[in-house]
Amino acid sequence: MAVGLGALVVALAFWGRMLYFQRRSQQFQARSVELEKQQLLNEIALLRTQVNPHFLFNSLSILSSLVHVDANLSEQFIEQLSRSYRYILEQKEQSLVTLRTELEFIKSYAFLLKIRFENKFDLHIELPEELLDRYKIAPLTLQLLIENAVKHNRMSLKEPLVVTVSVEGNQTLVVKNRLQPRTSSVISTGVGLQNIINRYALLTECKVWAGETEAEFVVKVPLLK
Repeated sequence: MAVGLGALVVALAFWGRMLYFQRRSQQFQARSVELEKQQLLNEIALLRTQVNPHFLFNSLSILSSLVHVDANLSEQFIEQLSRSYRYILEQKEQSLVTLRTELEFIKSYAFLLKIRFENKFDLHIELPEELLDRYKIAPLTLQLLIENAVKHNRMSLKEPLVVTVSVEGNQTLVVKNRLQPRTSSVISTGVGLQNIINRYALLTECKVWAGETEAEFVVKVPLLK
């Protein structure tokens, strides 16, 4: 009996120790996930602060040269710039916006790009009307993807850069452009795309996919409700 009681005491002690280590392991895992999440949030917050001045300075530079050439077009440019920048300021703290809200902004942004690149850039939006209020995306997703396309591809009047926004299976937003690599290589930091991947990692288990086909660069972003 003494041996049995001793074995029971040892077993209970061992079991208690196992429970202790299991709880500690769970605590460390939870802490690790929380730290990782906080790190992502910090990175995203930093990236958001970088978008604003970069976008504004480029636009003001274009406006300063445009105002002496075409007063009417300058007025349109100022109006679209105002709409775009208001959106950036109002939505930068939001986790999600409707597709319609993002598209209203991106149309103004595309107008600015067309002026900047003298109609060597174009945007094709192929989204069913019924999806625009049903689904949401992270704000500035389209702006970052378009900016990425502009950065890495050449464009001309004969060979304009065309970015197409469409939907796949009513659940995935697809943004693509034909591969037209610049003759001079551009150093890529991957900041814009990584920003999107990090944000969606906090919003959904569905992954953002990006890659090249034979002729196109494609990014697939999950639509959320």
